Amino acid sequence: MIKNLFNKLFQFFYATNKSEVVLQSKLRQEINFIKKREFERDNKNLIPFGYKVFSQTDEDGIINEIFKRIGTTNKQFLEFGVNTDFNNTTYLLFNGWKGVWLESSKKKIIKIEEKYSSFIKNKKLKLFNKIITAENVNEELKFSKLNKNLDLLSIDIDGNELYVLNELRIINPRVIIVEYNAKFPPPVEKTIKYDPKFIWDYDDYFGSSLQLLENTLKKIGYVLVGCNALGVNAFFIKKELVKNKFPKNSTAQFHYQEFRIGLNNIKSSHINSNKWLNE
Repeated sequence: MIKNLFNKLFQFFYATNKSEVVLQSKLRQEINFIKKREFERDNKNLIPFGYKVFSQTDEDGIINEIFKRIGTTNKQFLEFGVNTDFNNTTYLLFNGWKGVWLESSKKKIIKIEEKYSSFIKNKKLKLFNKIITAENVNEELKFSKLNKNLDLLSIDIDGNELYVLNELRIINPRVIIVEYNAKFPPPVEKTIKYDPKFIWDYDDYFGSSLQLLENTLKKIGYVLVGCNALGVNAFFIKKELVKNKFPKNSTAQFHYQEFRIGLNNIKSSHINSNKWLNE
């Protein structure tokens, strides 16, 4: 009863508050400007195709566009570091995909098990409470029983992404999504010091620069094909799949986007409902 009343008040505020309406309009204008600018730079740029369904920002649309261009083989995904509210692979579950989520927080695991119970029950989604490090990543993934050449790997563990990717051998994903630290624009190569027990302190000390990720993944056969507009995630594809389907310029210098998480403050007058996850 109280929750329903709060939701109604929340909806009313964002639908009628003039300052909020003006703010959201400006944010949309800014995002549309970025999309137009990136399309003009190269009409194969992924940013204009970005949109949010269940992802944190515009990743859902970019992922959808990537697989439109390269196709799928097994529609399997693996995501390290998942969230109770938004993930890069939730929308794929609605499009016939299956996959595995790994999360280190037991509290999050309990909430995710409840929220995504229908996907877990119908075996579209497997959820495991795992702390992934550079030392254990291959051993811990043996239980996943995923196709070695799965379509998508998304990794966001707030710090040690580069070190884990450097050691990853048991799978060979066609597409990799990895969070980068936009604090350091190209050509800076920078990463945090490796610590298997690293815990992000909600500051700007996390992860690796885009340039270092590009250089590292290039050595194992991946090409940078884009970043999202808000400067959070980078998208890499196996070299043999790129062909002429993405911008010719695959450098970090070309694809880098500055950190713009503030543009994610586009609220809707409709509250997100978990009912979609249980139909």
